[in-house]
Amino acid sequence: MLPLIVAYLRETLRVPTSGVSLYFALFALSGLVVNPFAAWIGRVRGPRPTAVAATVFQATGAVWLTTADSMAATVPAACLSGAGTGIYYAVQTPLLTRMFGDAALSRVLSGQHRTSALMMTAGSLLGGQAVQWLGTDGYTVCLAANAVSYLAFGGVLVRLGRSHAELRGAAPGTPGAAAAAPGRRFAALRDPVFLRLLVLQSAFVIFGLGQFESVVPAVMRDAHFSVVAISVVVACNTAGIIVFQGLALRVVERVGYTGALGVAVLAWLAALAFQTGALLVPAPRGRLLLGVVYGLVFAVGQCLIAPSVQPLVTRTAPPGAVEGYAAATSLAHGLGMFVAPLVLFPVVEGGGTGSYLCVQLLGYGLALYVLRSFRTRTATPRRDAVQTTGRTNAPR
Repeated sequence: MLPLIVAYLRETLRVPTSGVSLYFALFALSGLVVNPFAAWIGRVRGPRPTAVAATVFQATGAVWLTTADSMAATVPAACLSGAGTGIYYAVQTPLLTRMFGDAALSRVLSGQHRTSALMMTAGSLLGGQAVQWLGTDGYTVCLAANAVSYLAFGGVLVRLGRSHAELRGAAPGTPGAAAAAPGRRFAALRDPVFLRLLVLQSAFVIFGLGQFESVVPAVMRDAHFSVVAISVVVACNTAGIIVFQGLALRVVERVGYTGALGVAVLAWLAALAFQTGALLVPAPRGRLLLGVVYGLVFAVGQCLIAPSVQPLVTRTAPPGAVEGYAAATSLAHGLGMFVAPLVLFPVVEGGGTGSYLCVQLLGYGLALYVLRSFRTRTATPRRDAVQTTGRTNAPR
């Protein structure tokens, strides 16, 4: 839905580029504000009910946006949606770990990523067609459907979360879990190895994951891509995730988490070359073809990152401190989502396509440098092994 929101704000509500940047900045900032409270509530009440509450915030934000008729009216929608997203990401890793176990986390995240991509493929194609045929009303239909999808996901969590937690013998919200937190509340931010992982994750969000959801659609629109063409690129990207995710998981199991992240950055560098062509080639068909290839190659990096970062978090965290470390990664993710549009939208508006591409290149270089530093610090003392059924692979 986020790529369509960019077009909705700019073309229906006539919000300038700076206003679109503000919307996504407020979206991310709200997630940052609620993150510490969400982490605390998740420790006390358990991650499942906290995640259900997050879906209510997200649905409310989507409904509010359908009623907006000016930039000012979009502010509460951005804050509600962002708060819901921030709450959910703060408890996602503890939630999945309790439900499925640490050893299966990489495979669970891989399956989750593939399923989400399948729904995003359908959503982006249907959304593009809805706008094509219904005009402004098409955006309203898409936003309403988005709200319903959040509530449906909350219903699934209500039905399945408790039974999985009980089967694993981990009752959320036990006093022991809450009591273990205070002494470790700031341990993650004092861990020099983990801080490198946070910087790496922030680079992935600012120059990668956050780009595709907000800045890239605006850049493509400025390069005279139609809304339908942008939806096709997004759909091809998510379709690529569906196709490549299984293969990417096998690569992760073979080369390890940090090795897979290095390959992901190299894939994004290749994708940047195709994106450059898509933005600069004058022929519409050539632009679309290169945009599709860009989306597919970018998906390779996404598929390698999805099952790698959060398992690294659980293996970096000391025993009993997973919730605090997971909350810190959520904070880094939210900060990256805040910085991405706030910094790069002005780069696009002020410096044009060339400046944007140069910033992207520098960002990928930063990610490779930090990844090398992280691997050096974890070479001896840290566990960096992919656990699969019946075997463990060490990634060096």
